Amino acid sequence: MSALEPQFANVPVPRDVVGSLAQDKQGLIWIGTSDGLARYDGYRLRPIEREGATPVQRNLGWVRSLAPAADGGMWIGTEVNGLARYEPAFDRVRMLGSGSERATPIRALAEDDAGRVWVGTLGQGLLRFEPKTARFEIEPLRVDGATERRVLALAVGRDGALWAGHWRGLARRDLQGGWAALALPDNAIIGISTLLEDRAGRLWFGSVDGRVGRIEANGQPRWLAARFKGGVQALAQSADGTVWAGLNDGIAWLDGDSGALLRQLRHNPHLPGGLAGNDVNVLLRDQTGTMWVGGYGVGLQRHQQHPALAVRGPDADPRSPLASSDLRGLLPRRDGLLMVATHSGPVALLDAQLRTVGGWPREADTPVDNLAEGPDGSVWLVANGRLERREPRSARLLASWALEGGRAHRVLVLPSGEVWVGMQDGLYRLPSPQARIERVRRADGEPLRGGVHALRVEARNGQLWVGALAGLFRWDGQRLAEVQGAPGEALGFPAVLGLLHTRDGSLYVDTAVSGLHRLKGYDEQGRARFERISERMGAPGRPFGVNLHEDAKGRVWSQQSVYDPNANRLDELSGAEGPPMGTPRFFADAALPDGRLLFCGSRGLLVIEPLAFMPSRYAPPVVVSSLRRDGQLFQPDQDLKQGLKLPAGTRSVAVEFAALDYIDPAKLRYMMRLAGWDAEWTFTDASARFASYGGLPPGRYRLEVYATNHHGVWGDRPLLLDIELLPAWWQTRWAQAAAALSLLGLAWLLLRWGVARRTAQLRRRETALQALVEQRTTELREASTTDPLTGLRNRRYLDSRVTSDLQLCLRHYTEPRHSNPDRHRDDEADLLVMLMDLDHFKRINDRHGHTAGDQVLVEFARRLRMVFRESDVLVRWGGEEFLALARGGARSGATELAARFNAVVREQAFTLADGRTLPVTVSIGFAVFPLDPEAPRAWDWDATLSLADAALYAAKAQGRDGYLGVLRADGLRPDELALDADTWPDEPRLQVRRSD
Repeated sequence: MSALEPQFANVPVPRDVVGSLAQDKQGLIWIGTSDGLARYDGYRLRPIEREGATPVQRNLGWVRSLAPAADGGMWIGTEVNGLARYEPAFDRVRMLGSGSERATPIRALAEDDAGRVWVGTLGQGLLRFEPKTARFEIEPLRVDGATERRVLALAVGRDGALWAGHWRGLARRDLQGGWAALALPDNAIIGISTLLEDRAGRLWFGSVDGRVGRIEANGQPRWLAARFKGGVQALAQSADGTVWAGLNDGIAWLDGDSGALLRQLRHNPHLPGGLAGNDVNVLLRDQTGTMWVGGYGVGLQRHQQHPALAVRGPDADPRSPLASSDLRGLLPRRDGLLMVATHSGPVALLDAQLRTVGGWPREADTPVDNLAEGPDGSVWLVANGRLERREPRSARLLASWALEGGRAHRVLVLPSGEVWVGMQDGLYRLPSPQARIERVRRADGEPLRGGVHALRVEARNGQLWVGALAGLFRWDGQRLAEVQGAPGEALGFPAVLGLLHTRDGSLYVDTAVSGLHRLKGYDEQGRARFERISERMGAPGRPFGVNLHEDAKGRVWSQQSVYDPNANRLDELSGAEGPPMGTPRFFADAALPDGRLLFCGSRGLLVIEPLAFMPSRYAPPVVVSSLRRDGQLFQPDQDLKQGLKLPAGTRSVAVEFAALDYIDPAKLRYMMRLAGWDAEWTFTDASARFASYGGLPPGRYRLEVYATNHHGVWGDRPLLLDIELLPAWWQTRWAQAAAALSLLGLAWLLLRWGVARRTAQLRRRETALQALVEQRTTELREASTTDPLTGLRNRRYLDSRVTSDLQLCLRHYTEPRHSNPDRHRDDEADLLVMLMDLDHFKRINDRHGHTAGDQVLVEFARRLRMVFRESDVLVRWGGEEFLALARGGARSGATELAARFNAVVREQAFTLADGRTLPVTVSIGFAVFPLDPEAPRAWDWDATLSLADAALYAAKAQGRDGYLGVLRADGLRPDELALDADTWPDEPRLQVRRSD
């Protein structure tokens, strides 16, 4: 069996139960769940309901069959309410019944080329529904002279024939309406539960007793594989031609040509990212070729198949040295074996196919930090604070040396036998196995301090390069010489995490914040000139991936990114696109002789086949997810293809949208504008997928939304929605004409009166009109800066106000003491920037519905107002993320304020409109402006906000329902601090506060 296990990504659904699955013409995924029918856009499940006064009356119940309609709608087969149809033009469900007083469960649906719908039921048999007349007709299925009333599966072939799988076998209806029963192999009389026409036009069928058959080119059926345990419940063909069979006992992969069993997948609780359960009853291949799996206890899963990416997970045998999935060190040896160090201690030996062939017999299972191979084949490693040299096969200890400086990041053995070790604090050198280990010093004689992350030897001249927290260095044979950067062309951030020399002689440098760089050359003073690649490609703010490698095409790789210098293209990889490796391990990577790249993670070993990688060109369509008018969800009364018409008096409109790229929806980016209103495009990420406008004057507009795919390529399938806001009667042309005539008449009367009286009256009228204009202007301004759902401010408001708040704060800290004697008081000067994110909010939407999620957001906003002052600015930042700007407070009170709001959210459950209660928690990250009171301009607004955002991320990583914040940064500049909060406790100039 292959060591590379198939990987699946979970989509949360209620109680992990899925009874049906389909994709409509737009690309939306439809799911029959235990809580009713839902539609998935990659971000949330939206309930699809019929009209009704109560939630029970609106729920469609258990849906076991779905069939996409040619016009973009969806046919819905219910258990007790007959057939239903979703009408996309009006965003509604219309109940059609079953032509009988008592409907029976619908198990199968199919729409033929003539637009007729075939309905397979348990009890009424096969029905034919004519949409034009809305009439049902019974289509008798005769088997051995009797009518069969239990139809389990339907399929319309490419020749127009209808196939029906029923309780006693298989039947075919030709284009003339004649039926023929098909004798199964061995004249078996058995229920046929699922049907599939493959890409060659052959019909596959699965039986309730666990067999898979196929009708061959000669028209004869045959069984293809051995009988499986339980029944065959679903069939689908993947993009590579493999036929998937959903079983009561997992999934079987069958060869699309021979029908032979290739592999059977079962749930393994020890395999992260594997099949979630064994009872698989629905399969779907979507429009992009991705396979979806659903069932009882399986929930909904998306198969993560990537031609270039795979994960080698842990071994199922708990006695294996690779029973742990958390890996921390790699060493490909010259004898062909791969050494893999686990976080728990054991070191496994793998062959070229990455199969475990044994364990490395060390006498102790202390965790290994890093490994390297010497020129004589001996293994060098760092474990438990010691550098060790061991015999490669027996693991016998040959020598060891004590080390200081924490864990080892890198171990490098030169052809001469010289050993270099980069530690958490400092760089160490062992000139030879007979020498003493020494700490390496800088050119000024001081030891290099801080983490050492990269050690690379330049092939053409043997020059050793060192990447460290303190910068980039070269070894001159005696000391480390720092590489100075040219003004304006230096590294974007000084902390160097990764280095790579490529075959063309280029040096690539990865830094903690500004990402990937390339050394272009040197100026006249010998200072290095760098090209900032990540910044130029729009991917700054994070490292490129630290573990750098070059492939045969000259592309630069890490476990999270790939840069092609020839195409000038940077693509980001993710666990959502390929298999999930968990948290990547920096400084734990290797390149194999065959070109494969290996990277350690907390959930296994990521294996990359670089030559198989091709960036995605898929352009996802952008669709409307929901509409709001004056803050309330609504359904349009006309097809959105003809535009959206809003009645007079509409104060605000909000359109939620989604690009249907299911591989990694969180990575998609959007740009939007309202033509006729917006002068420029607005760019946003997936957390703010809504266009909200208030105070629009009557007129015609067009909402234009474009999106990228998960590789960041802008698509050409935008959302183009025409919007017309109708005028009120007093805004119509005839009303304005009448008003003009009235004014003329009034003017004539005024001329009849005295000049003084006319003047006084005009002045009073002018005053009233001015007051009315000011009132209306204020209303429009409020609407344009207010979130329509929560009533909080939006980003536009904050952008318009924050500059004045910052200037007021800076004035307090920068005025001379004699002009502001209270300058150093900590009671009313500081600005507290607090970012808040509702924990597991997606789970609330998925389990309880979008309406419940909206109610939680509204209640969250109410609690914000309870805790913060009226003078503070409260902003809905995007989705479930909020920002509070607390003015004129003391930084010493920030921790208490964060803890108090955590408690206000946590200690009282949120009550929904239907009486249900939900426990809700929030994670908080905060920072204080100015962060350095003695250098108040050192941290500007963007730097302070980025720090609060990093703190929020760390608060969620530490377990959620808590806070993490920064009170001061004395003498610390933004470019000296990594946004990785794990490093903050090591920075003495930073005052960090976190919840217990």
